[in-house]
Amino acid sequence: MSFKINLQNQPSTATGSLKRTTITKGGSQRTNSKVSGLKEMSKTMLQQISDVAWLVHQGEEKLGILNQDIQGHYTYITGRDLIKFDDEDEVKTHFGNITLFTEKIGTPLQTTEKFFIRGHEVDYEMPFALDKDHPDYDEALPLYTKIEGSDVYYAAGFYCINFEKGWKHAHGPKLATLIKYGFEGPFKTEDEMRQRLKLLNRLRRKVNE
Repeated sequence: MSFKINLQNQPSTATGSLKRTTITKGGSQRTNSKVSGLKEMSKTMLQQISDVAWLVHQGEEKLGILNQDIQGHYTYITGRDLIKFDDEDEVKTHFGNITLFTEKIGTPLQTTEKFFIRGHEVDYEMPFALDKDHPDYDEALPLYTKIEGSDVYYAAGFYCINFEKGWKHAHGPKLATLIKYGFEGPFKTEDEMRQRLKLLNRLRRKVNE
């Protein structure tokens, strides 16, 4: 089930008139234009940043960033809003493009600058790190948000997460996921995390034998 999304007014690229789009329960989309005969707005497309993150484009405009979490859910961040989707179909319905994940902008975005929080790499372009004066600051976890002032926290670095079916790896997971399932980390490198992950799953198999 998709999350409820508030009505938003969006300017038409053709004349500057307004369109109103409603996302209803179940993900159906209804668009009403105040002026008939307008040209169709540019198709929304994705440009890959990493294995689980994309820049969202509409024509020459960059709208925001789409992220996929370890459980296959999606979060769309515009800088003002954070919208959650359960799966790819809800994302495609929201953007009105059924080929969103197959017809991507050809060249992946090449980023030369990496962001680190307390020595741990962040898989996000513009993180807002929690400093020591923040009430939710954690000495053991390098926490950050993707929207300034948000109370949805992410943990920089690499982690092993203890899901019911086995230990899984994650880079920059939500703090809520770490707390819910249990974890080891943060690790500063992916290789270090994967070595520990193999050992944890080996020990788990022995326990279950």
